[in-house]
Amino acid sequence: MNFIVIVSDTLRYDCVSYHGRDPIGWDLERRPHTPHIDRFAAEAVVFDKAYAGSFPTIPMRTDMFTGKYTFPFRGWTPLPDDETILAEELGKAGYVSMLICDTPHLIRDGHRFDRGFTAWHWNRGQEGDRAITDDIPVDYPSDPAKLRTAERMLRYHYRWRTAYWRSEEDTFVARTMSDACRWLERNHTHERFFLYIDTFDPHEPWDPPQHYRDMYDPGYTGEVVDHPVYGYCDYLSAEEIRHCRALYAGEVTLVDTWMGRLFETIEHLGLYENTAVFLISDHGHYIGDYGRIGKSGSGPDGPWPFYEEVSHIVLMGRVPGGVGGVRVDFLAQPVDIMPTILDLAGLPIPKMHGISLAPILYGESPPQRSIAVTSPGLSDNPKRPVCSSITDGIWTLHYRGPDYPAELYNIEDDPAQWHNLYPERMEEAKRLHAAYLDLLRRIGTDERKISLRERLPR
Repeated sequence: MNFIVIVSDTLRYDCVSYHGRDPIGWDLERRPHTPHIDRFAAEAVVFDKAYAGSFPTIPMRTDMFTGKYTFPFRGWTPLPDDETILAEELGKAGYVSMLICDTPHLIRDGHRFDRGFTAWHWNRGQEGDRAITDDIPVDYPSDPAKLRTAERMLRYHYRWRTAYWRSEEDTFVARTMSDACRWLERNHTHERFFLYIDTFDPHEPWDPPQHYRDMYDPGYTGEVVDHPVYGYCDYLSAEEIRHCRALYAGEVTLVDTWMGRLFETIEHLGLYENTAVFLISDHGHYIGDYGRIGKSGSGPDGPWPFYEEVSHIVLMGRVPGGVGGVRVDFLAQPVDIMPTILDLAGLPIPKMHGISLAPILYGESPPQRSIAVTSPGLSDNPKRPVCSSITDGIWTLHYRGPDYPAELYNIEDDPAQWHNLYPERMEEAKRLHAAYLDLLRRIGTDERKISLRERLPR
């Protein structure tokens, strides 16, 4: 069996139309439109309760590449030298492997996510990648005070994006998906292959071609805040927030369009007959939700919780001979990708935290997982609070340690997470907290970190 894994950074679960959950409170001309992902989902197994694990970009991918949770041990660090890596294990079994990405962090700054791959290709220039020095005058799209890292974005990233693009084909996701299609055309005849595709879109800056913007907010004439400063969004007008949402929705549909080209290539080459294909996102993004912009931040109550708009991720898988058009409620996480692929390849699975999803993909009884945890790297510094969001798929506890307020929601009855039931439903909070501590101990977390998280707030 061959394997294709597609990662889309910052793709919100509720912005994939197949899931049928409109972003709460968004006032756009139309809901986000993803016909190609929807078609893939209709023939795949869709994990309706998949959640981010280690947060954000690099820790999540470390989870995927190692099958182990990163957040109890480290934060944003290079791929560890002492861990067993998915691409290396497949390489030992004779797989030809290829990494194609435009997500800059995988290769830049020594993160070494090309490790174990036969070859790799990086489409440079996303976000603040220092890829160009051309002396081309450009203007800020809005007041620079509203833009995250405005000067760096203007000097390196924005010049390339605005000066040389002539059509939709020049966008990063278009180039990355086109490269993947070309690679498949030339390499699908290998006895076995592993293709890993990682696009940074729809991560900000949100600058899709104009026709995608017009799908969701036609006629807008205000400032274009395409890379807003993370924080509480009272610095933006209601019209600017609406347009930020339209820009993001346009990026999502742009991603869907070019992902559709990839799905067509897979189909035209007949690869669904012998290739497992997975689509996953790493986390979402607040765009005016709860009065916030960004995926993380801090406020008077400590670190922001990982509400559904950030923690709930996209995860779909289609395997040869497996079931299709099936939706499951198993609490899947990125750590499950590696054991699933090794299982499908018939290879031994080393000791790891992830669970093989292969039985689910073939319509068999799912394995057991009591909770899913979304968290940045835990600290052993009592002055550095960290929020871990713990869910069983019905109840979610947002826990910052004993010295900060906790939040508890029934996400089935209250998907918007407006009604904090902590401490009203203390028995549910205690149950989730106990399961969280049990997980930390089971996987060998340093007791100094656990000691800071053993008590619930009063």
